[in-house]
Amino acid sequence: MQQTRREFLGLFSRTAGCFVATASVNTLVGCSVPRPGASAYGFAQGVASADPQADAIMLWTRAVPEVPDDEESVPLRLQLGRDENLSEILIEETCTAERELDYTVRCFVDGLEPSRTYFYRFIAPDSGASRTGRTHTAPAPDADATLTAALCSCQHYEQGLFSAYRRLLLDDAAAASDRKIDLVIHVGDFIYEGNNRAQTDADGQPIELLNADGSPRRFLALGEARSLDDYRELYRTYLTDPDLQDARAAFPFVYTWDDHELFNDYWQSFHPSGPMQRRKVDANQAWFEYMPAALSVAPAGPAGNNPARDFIPAEVEDVAPAEFDDDYLSHERNNLAAIGTLAIHRTLRWGSMAELIVVDGRSYRGPRGMDDAILGSDTVAYTNVPVPAQLVEIQNAGRTANGGNPPDTVVLNGLAVANTRRDAPRGSLLGSAQKAWLKESLTRSDARWKAICNDVPLMRFGFDMSFREHGQLNDLWWTDSWDGYPVERRELTRFVRDNRFANVVSLTGDRHAHFAGLVYDDYDGDAPVAAVPEFACTSISAGPRLKNQVTSSRSDPEIDRLVRFDGRDFGLEGAMLPALNAWLLFGADAARTLSETGDADAARREAKPAVNPHLSYADTDALGYAVVRFTPERVDVEFVTIAQPDRDFGEAGPPVRRRVRFSVPAWLPGEAPALVAGDSEGEPPLMGLRI
Repeated sequence: MQQTRREFLGLFSRTAGCFVATASVNTLVGCSVPRPGASAYGFAQGVASADPQADAIMLWTRAVPEVPDDEESVPLRLQLGRDENLSEILIEETCTAERELDYTVRCFVDGLEPSRTYFYRFIAPDSGASRTGRTHTAPAPDADATLTAALCSCQHYEQGLFSAYRRLLLDDAAAASDRKIDLVIHVGDFIYEGNNRAQTDADGQPIELLNADGSPRRFLALGEARSLDDYRELYRTYLTDPDLQDARAAFPFVYTWDDHELFNDYWQSFHPSGPMQRRKVDANQAWFEYMPAALSVAPAGPAGNNPARDFIPAEVEDVAPAEFDDDYLSHERNNLAAIGTLAIHRTLRWGSMAELIVVDGRSYRGPRGMDDAILGSDTVAYTNVPVPAQLVEIQNAGRTANGGNPPDTVVLNGLAVANTRRDAPRGSLLGSAQKAWLKESLTRSDARWKAICNDVPLMRFGFDMSFREHGQLNDLWWTDSWDGYPVERRELTRFVRDNRFANVVSLTGDRHAHFAGLVYDDYDGDAPVAAVPEFACTSISAGPRLKNQVTSSRSDPEIDRLVRFDGRDFGLEGAMLPALNAWLLFGADAARTLSETGDADAARREAKPAVNPHLSYADTDALGYAVVRFTPERVDVEFVTIAQPDRDFGEAGPPVRRRVRFSVPAWLPGEAPALVAGDSEGEPPLMGLRI
């Protein structure tokens, strides 16, 4: 193990822009003292730390000369100490921000003490310093220490300010010492590759979003990221948000990605609109430059290995997918080279309390279970209405459907259409190698809690379409998540069930809504059993699910009534109120009654218990984050919903619309988990709680 760690540290330190520093046991003397005032080298994207270990942490910054083309590199000095004033310096190390990595720098610092807060800064050649960042290490591997993590997802620069981070920082400052945030888990969509989206309010009127300095919050020329420079520009711009900068300077982050770090709904290095191996390489490089993470230098996890690897450049061409294995991984050499430039799935240990298992749900997945070819489109298309779960199951199973005898046709809207996946492999979301690693990590981890950090939800989201001639009670709509990969989901949940694993939870985002529920071993089985509780946080600023869903529903008035209604018609506040919560938790009749009367009590009387019985909470017009606390007895989750971040709220931060709490008591092997609703504060989500 020690030899392997040394080897990886050596490889990391030979990568451009990557450095290793070891803390001194004693306070250093004769260290550099930065001059007052701002540095000419800017540090415009702040500082950050990531992936805390018991003895190490990854530190990051970006320092750009006034005239970037004049300097190939910027020599920096990293200082780290025990106090905020850095009067007790334990590290002063030289590192270099290279132009080839957009002047970003990563420094892996080891030799630290467990469960210890540290402060750090970077000093530029003109002796000006960056801001001072704060970070802390994980507990010793056998320490029974609690873990409090913020769960974040989906931040779109042009759709809102990142005010949720300000609320998080203010709440943390007011929290008791034993309840402060230890780390932030960001489960994807840190950037959005598509921009220049016109923002409108509930009445369709345009909104001009402004930054705190009065500048317009929009990209004027980018449009859609297509090159390394484009992706870099996105990260650079996103990281000018002051609230995001403050959060990255205050807490260590743990990152995975979803699709918008490259392109909406991509898989491996492909998209229905065409192959994009070159874009995959560029997006991977930009992520590596701006998202600090301990990849190659991470210790081996419970599976006995560390699959994560730092970025390695590759020359590729855009080539159509081909040469698929049984899990839909394309072995076409350009695809393998593109996705092989960076590996980010890894584990992080928090004492004996928690094992964070961070998965990559994009780089190795096959296409989603609802084939775009069925819809007659050569780009990603979505049906205007939910579709039968059986159709998705057959398509996802490919040539393995029906015991290896797949049907020639599937039924869509009552019509038989060609089964376009009849000869295709079974669709996997994780790929065979990552799936085996996940299973082994769950099997061998001795942590009290195992938390799978997913970029997309495991839970099924059924939509009651039984009012339509060919509709059923729990049809599917959101097939880009695990709902589009039911075969592999069932494989994993049965694996958890059959091995009698206890205390496994899923943490996720992606849906732009708060959800809490249980993942069943087999949603279509005769007697489904809960295997894994799941908590999905909403978006930081990307449009709430309610608003996004209208894009799909507005062309069908009968469906649209089940998604939203104008509350002003019934003396309620809000031009766009969610009937969608009621549709998900109580069924179509309840949603329709709510939309037509505004009467939640009357709507509840129309509830159908068989609609998503595993789902306990749905807040589809929410923006915010969640806080997850792991203790020996249970996992507590607080969902925080903030006011629309369409203006700068200043030092007071955005008002909180509501806080909704759930818990999962620890359970024994062979038992099923239970989700317990706790108390709530503020305005309740309209028909968003199953009570």
